[in-house]
Amino acid sequence: MDFTLPKIAPWVHGLPLMRRKNKDPHWSLGHLHMPSPPPAKPAAKNTGSRFPPIKGLEPKWSGAKENSSFREEFTSKPLHFQPTPPPEPLPVTATQPVVVNKPTAYNSPGSRIPILDRRRKLRPVQAVVQPINNMAAHSVIKDEPAQVERAVRKKPSNIRAAPQAVGKGQVVVQPLLLPSLTSEEPLNRPEEALGQALGLLQDEEWERKTEGLRLVRALAEHHTEVVLPELHYISAAVIAEVQNLRSIVSRDAITTMAHLFTHLQCDMDSEVEVAARTLLHKAGETSLFIRQGAELALSTMVLSCSPGRVLQGLLDGGIRHRNPVCRAATALSLVRLLQVVGVSRVLTGRKTFASKFIPAVSTLAFDAAQDVRTHARAALCLLGCHKEAERAVEKYVQLRDQSEIKKLLCK
Repeated sequence: MDFTLPKIAPWVHGLPLMRRKNKDPHWSLGHLHMPSPPPAKPAAKNTGSRFPPIKGLEPKWSGAKENSSFREEFTSKPLHFQPTPPPEPLPVTATQPVVVNKPTAYNSPGSRIPILDRRRKLRPVQAVVQPINNMAAHSVIKDEPAQVERAVRKKPSNIRAAPQAVGKGQVVVQPLLLPSLTSEEPLNRPEEALGQALGLLQDEEWERKTEGLRLVRALAEHHTEVVLPELHYISAAVIAEVQNLRSIVSRDAITTMAHLFTHLQCDMDSEVEVAARTLLHKAGETSLFIRQGAELALSTMVLSCSPGRVLQGLLDGGIRHRNPVCRAATALSLVRLLQVVGVSRVLTGRKTFASKFIPAVSTLAFDAAQDVRTHARAALCLLGCHKEAERAVEKYVQLRDQSEIKKLLCK
């Protein structure tokens, strides 16, 4: 027999084992003394921690470890936990809507990205019940048909119509009320202040220009006798600053013109035509800040100066202007001039005023801009209240336009 050295197991050291080279049926594994492998280490308990358990901190069973029957009985019984009571529903207030069959949230845990619900459109619409407050009884009205009908707000009956929706015979004319101008303090030496104001208006710094305009307003309010001899130069300097590119200086100059019209009144008649042309041009700018100041100055001019000079200045400066906003400002100024002068005085007074006023209003009544037509037709409605209106139309309006103008007169 040939014998070969067997392969030694990894846990056997220095043990000479032998086996037959050929497979003899008389030989079996029982003739070999195979050592048993070492016992395996007990597996550590899975406590959910990545750190190994510390010796000495294992739970003590206090005698139950030795008593296997007690341990089996303890581990075989299921644990009985007391169920937690359901949360109490929150009270429904008047400000919180009550949602019926509220759908569950479709957000994955630990993520702020919602999961797409592709079947949401196939589900029925969730009903939302909004409680209604009864302010008279200070209580919440329940969702009953009779009470809900009483809680519906009634539609107001007194609705004011817009100017575009006004029909024939109705006049929409704003009352001629102007805001009060700011008051300046009197000056100690007005003669020196006048020269200083004219010098500041020639300066390039806009802060010094505004200071010069403030001195002009104070002189016009408290020291009229100093302003009148140099009125033309003062008015020309202020009108030049109205056209300033800096909006603050331009608005301050426009306000100064309103002060001059208010405090000097008919003494400003010689400057009305140039001032009206400049103010109407500024009324057509896009800045609301400038337009409001120009309308204020034009209104003070209509109230304070002579009606004939004002009418001529408005006709020369705005009736043929390319900007529709300037033409609308002209039409509005004509309506206010008619309020100041009076309808009877226009129709029965001097023919020169009526011969200029009525054709101008008739032309603006068929303007392409809607705002211009609205103001001009309001003036025609005021004129139509007088018995001499049709006769004046036949006298001063062209024959081809008389029939249309008579339709616009108020009967």
